[in-house]
Amino acid sequence: MFNAAVWRQAWGDQRLLLAALAALWAVFPWIYIWLQSQVPMGDFQLLLRLIPEDWQKLSGVPIAEVATTAGRVALAFVDPVVVLGATVWGVTRGSDIVSGPLERGTMEMVLAAPVRRLAVYASHAAATILGAALLCGILYLGIWTAVAWGPWSGQVEASRFAPAVGNTFGLMVCMAGVAGLCSAAGSHRSHAIGAMCGFYVISLLAKLVGRMSERLAWVGWLSVFGAYEPQRLVAGTAESWWILARYDALLVGVGLAAYAVGAVIFARRDLPAPL
Repeated sequence: MFNAAVWRQAWGDQRLLLAALAALWAVFPWIYIWLQSQVPMGDFQLLLRLIPEDWQKLSGVPIAEVATTAGRVALAFVDPVVVLGATVWGVTRGSDIVSGPLERGTMEMVLAAPVRRLAVYASHAAATILGAALLCGILYLGIWTAVAWGPWSGQVEASRFAPAVGNTFGLMVCMAGVAGLCSAAGSHRSHAIGAMCGFYVISLLAKLVGRMSERLAWVGWLSVFGAYEPQRLVAGTAESWWILARYDALLVGVGLAAYAVGAVIFARRDLPAPL
């Protein structure tokens, strides 16, 4: 099922992005919590009360839950540094699974060896998913150390944020799987990345429309971002884990299903001749 050479090649290709995101996610929680701590809780609660009631729907959780230490830390998971970092990993690695090597002219050399296409595809996908798990582990370590020893030391338990990290992993697998499907169906990596940009924007807009309009609430179900709600998973109770199970069942399910469809397409398609 897996090919050792492709596995090593995939890790070699992703090592720089992995190192960059690892460094960013290790440091970001410290910077984020330090910046948050500069605003006293009373002033932060006052700022939240100034937000129009209609806009408060965008938070996904009651404002009263945001105006707590745990709620403020949880906002780190919807910060662009985390959301875009997770998306960049998924799109970058997923789009390189087929169309990337085709564009570089290396796919023909790989398939010239006695190796099945499915093994090539599965090895790359596994490396991407394992890399996402490693990054999420580093993110949790950053959150844990920043909460345990940072400005809010002793005010909240770091273990409360484990489900939110798990939700981030689900988003990464989802994006990587859909990007892998786009890559398997095309011959140019730029086309796969372009398709993923459209997928990201449409999913984000669908979530916003569904949340802001009661009449169009059903639109929110069309977005995978409807299952990315890490700020809802920091209650520190068993319910947080049950909610995570539902969310990641959708995100990881979509990602793995997209990977599976992409594998079928790659196994059956004709590859263009090298230029």
